[in-house]
Amino acid sequence: MLQHRKFISHYIWIVFACIVGLGIGYVTTKGGALAVDSIVENIIALVPFDNSPVYKNTRESLAESEQNLEKALPAFPGTEGSLSIGFVGDIIPGISPSKNIFSEVSPYTDNPDIMIGNFEGVVSESIYSKCAPGSLNCFSFNGDYNFLNLLSDASFDVLNVANNHFNDFGEDGQRDTINAIEQAGIVVSGVKNKISYVNKNGFKVAIVGFSTYLWTNDMDNTRNLKKIITEAKQNSDIVVVVFHGGGEGIKYAHTPYDTESYLGENRGNVRNFAHNAIDAGANVVFGSGPHVLRGIEKYNGKLIAYSLGNFAAQNRVLTSGTLKNSAMIDVTFNKKGHLINGTVFPFDIDGLGIPHPGVDSINISTINSLSKEDFGEQGVTVDTFGSIVLK
Repeated sequence: MLQHRKFISHYIWIVFACIVGLGIGYVTTKGGALAVDSIVENIIALVPFDNSPVYKNTRESLAESEQNLEKALPAFPGTEGSLSIGFVGDIIPGISPSKNIFSEVSPYTDNPDIMIGNFEGVVSESIYSKCAPGSLNCFSFNGDYNFLNLLSDASFDVLNVANNHFNDFGEDGQRDTINAIEQAGIVVSGVKNKISYVNKNGFKVAIVGFSTYLWTNDMDNTRNLKKIITEAKQNSDIVVVVFHGGGEGIKYAHTPYDTESYLGENRGNVRNFAHNAIDAGANVVFGSGPHVLRGIEKYNGKLIAYSLGNFAAQNRVLTSGTLKNSAMIDVTFNKKGHLINGTVFPFDIDGLGIPHPGVDSINISTINSLSKEDFGEQGVTVDTFGSIVLK
């Protein structure tokens, strides 16, 4: 009888050691609680329990140890009750696009729960164009339904149309574009005086687009900006603000303090606008327009990405030098709208306007340099793996 009890005692300690080992291993793996449940049940099943007090105490001890262990297990952030939102810059549509235009970057755009891009052009059969035939210094961008279907296949959920090229084919082109985007199963954002909403993972997300044109929400109208964002905040868990502004090209990589102009047009005071948007309740601000990379700022605990360059171009645009440098940002929020983490993925655009994953760290270092130079201590640092360092 004494030997029998010693055997049971040793057996209890072995089982208990197994449970403790599982707890230690949990901190380096996800889903540890499920592993504990499964393995402990299997161990208990192997013990020939009967109704004797010794076996009864053993079962109770195991159950109590398991409960105490599960209470001590940490909750990993971002695995439950979180939402990731991705954004890329200018998407310039065209006719009869290559079927593979997004194939190399779709593993990245597939990842966020909600993927957003700036759609800089129209999809319309309208014969009207702002550019005269054969014009060399005027650009109007028109695409087809297949281009939108490829964006849908690449997991784009929202396309912003608050930009200068949304009016390339007049009001008819605007209406055609909204209908075409919606027929592709994608949400349109940036329509004047309209807030767009997306429901995902138990979150309600509001997306509002701004620019400096009559057909868009006005970046410079601070009173209306606050009114729209306040309404969006009251009706959603997270507010995403997208803007299209700033000068265009290599000379406009820095984010100034003043209002920018380009080709005689007011392109907005993007820094002032972004700060106003955050102050009004936006959780994040994404910018496009300059066609080059700009810095990323952390303002009042919220991220502002001022420009991520061009994403794709199925039309005549320059992709030489720094104009080929692009990026995607992916940020994750909890239910309270607080930023959990963020990642920047560098892309490069080839001569055909097709995006590819970046082969070196030049894009990351460019963003870091611009962030530090333009925003000082508020500038965001991105490490070599693309992770945004949250201070």
